[in-house]
Order: sequence, then structure tokens, then C-alpha cells
Amino acid sequence: MENIHNSESSENDDKVSQNLKKRSPYYYQILRQNSFVPRGVETRYYNLEYFGDFDVGEVKYNGDNKGVVSELVEVVFKVKRKKIYKNPNKLSFFNYEYVIVEVENGFDIATVISIGKEAQDKWEKNYKREEVQFSVVRFATDKDMAIFEKNRHEEPLVVETTKELAKKHKLDIKVTDAEWQLDRQRLTIYFSAPQRVDFRELVKDLAKIYKTRIELRQISTREEARRIGGMGPCGLPLCCSTFSCQSCHVTLDHARQQRLANNVSKLSGYCGRLKCCILYEHDVYLEEYKNYPPMFSVVELPDGIARIHKIDIFNHRVHLLLENNGYIRIVPKEEIDKLVALGKVRPPDKIVEEQLFDDDRNLSPEDISMLEDDIL
Repeated sequence: MENIHNSESSENDDKVSQNLKKRSPYYYQILRQNSFVPRGVETRYYNLEYFGDFDVGEVKYNGDNKGVVSELVEVVFKVKRKKIYKNPNKLSFFNYEYVIVEVENGFDIATVISIGKEAQDKWEKNYKREEVQFSVVRFATDKDMAIFEKNRHEEPLVVETTKELAKKHKLDIKVTDAEWQLDRQRLTIYFSAPQRVDFRELVKDLAKIYKTRIELRQISTREEARRIGGMGPCGLPLCCSTFSCQSCHVTLDHARQQRLANNVSKLSGYCGRLKCCILYEHDVYLEEYKNYPPMFSVVELPDGIARIHKIDIFNHRVHLLLENNGYIRIVPKEEIDKLVALGKVRPPDKIVEEQLFDDDRNLSPEDISMLEDDIL
């Protein structure tokens, strides 16, 4: 914690932190007397939710985890929405502290999650150098945090009210969360549904109750998993809620091209869709496959005809399926290269290749429909 607090009186800060942890589950407060703190700002507030998270970025960019003046800053809002902001006021940031940012129709509160080189790299790679429209205004104050805490306590009641109204209007939706903008100029309610929903009457009822702009936002099951978070089978926090891209689109072709087992429980994540991590090695597989004959190529062996059944790019081996007896023979890549040079390997018939490639015998049409991403 010392490298984050940067405080000479760490013992006193810890006592203050413990007292404020008891007061609110959402944040804690650290007293500031450092020279870089603007006049009138005596405290910084940090988001407790992120101190226990492991993020690949924290390891890669550990040297940036100091108070730095960063031109670009990545922030995250309550429902795991992430965005890049400008820093025209040259504020010096620490990771995980609360800041006030501009939004389309006012101001909101967010948590700093990337600064310095990490934020710059994310803007280039994840955000594709999109135009940065809004700026970080200032650090959160005592007044901001009081409003923030009040909003957070009201949001579960908003969810329950919305559920009752949805039931009244006979809407087949699952209301998952609500989020007040800090200045209460907007109330966003998140829901999932198996199809598109006409919720105009529901919005009218909510606007009458809360007297503000209402936005009902339909989210996919993948977005819902990112919002909730959790631990993956690998033992690390879910990719979608930490360092992964904002909109992974994974299809069964990605799994097929890596020759992964057609097992729904192993292919799908907690969201019920294909795991994000299937994308991570996909480009490597495609590049490595260029060094081998195509899948299902016909190979002439001394004891009969065989077809390439599997390519093991990690051990540089090829699994051949013998047509005369159905046995599998594993041969090193060097031997396949010699057979190619002798003209004893020829590409498969296109029709046969397509039939084998699309043969998902272990997956029903319902399974395939469930695994493929839903596009809203």
C-alpha cells in the first residue's frame, strides 16, 4: 500500500482508512499533504473493489503505479464501463482513486484504472485511437463522495421498482442493475432479455417517479458476466472484467480452427458464451498452420492412404488417420515435409474438407445457438 499512498504518516493513514471502511463499503479516504495536491484538496478517495484484483497490466506497468501526470487516463464506471479521458488540467493520478469526469449531459464519478504508458497503450490497441472527447475535471471531494454513497444506496431500490413495473407491463426482461449519474441528470437501468423489447411505457413510468432522464440499456450475457465478475477455471479473475477487450466476439470457427474439443461445458464461460480466451491464441494457430499441409490432406504411406487428422503445433507433430484400419499414426513434422517434397501429400477435396470441418456431432443446433455471441 505504501507505493500507492505515498504518505509519510502511513500508520495514521491506516487508522483513517479503517474508520472509513466501516463507514462505507465503497471507498476509503487517505489524508494528503503532498506538494502535488492542488490547494483546497485535502483528501483522496480510493475504490476498495480494485485493490484486491490481479490485473496483467499491474505486472507489466508496475513502474507507472505512482502519482503521475498522464495525458490520457482510463477510467471505469460502476457497471464495468471503461473509457479513455483527457487530462487537460495536468492532474497527478494514482491508480484506483475516484475522479470527477465529464459525460455527455453533465458530470459523473469514475475510478482511475490506467495511467501513463499503460493508458496510452490501451488507447492505441484496445480503443483503436478513437477520438477522446471528454476530460477528467478534478479529484472527488467529500461532497462528491456523500452524493455517490447516497446514489449507491438508492440503486437497489431502483432495481426493485423497475422489476415491479416490468411485471406490470408484462415485459420478459431480467433487470440486473441501476446506475445514477453523480449529478442525477441521468438514471441508467441495465437489463437482459432474449429478444428486443418495447419498453417505452416502462420508461414513462420511471420518469414520473424519478424526475430525470431514464435510459434502459439492454446488455448481453457476456456484458452481464463482466459486470458481476468472478474467478475463471484458470484461477484468475475473469478476463472480461479485468484486462480483456470491451467487446470480444468469439465464434465456433475460432474453436474449430484450434481443433478444440466440442464440449459445451469446456468451451463456454460463466456467461454461457464461448470463452474470451479462445481468441488469445487464435492468430498463433493460423500463422503456424501455414507451415503444414491443410487439414484432412491425403498422405500416401507405404502401408496405405491416410489423412491429416490433427496438427500439434506445440510438439511439431501430425496425427494421421489410416483409411484401411482407422488407426492413428503420429509422425514428426520433418517426416511430413519429406513426403510433401516427394509429392506424396495432396490437398483434400474441398467438399470433403467442408463436411469434416463442420461436423459438430457433439453439438446440437441449440448448443451452437447458445454458444455463439448474441448481437444486440
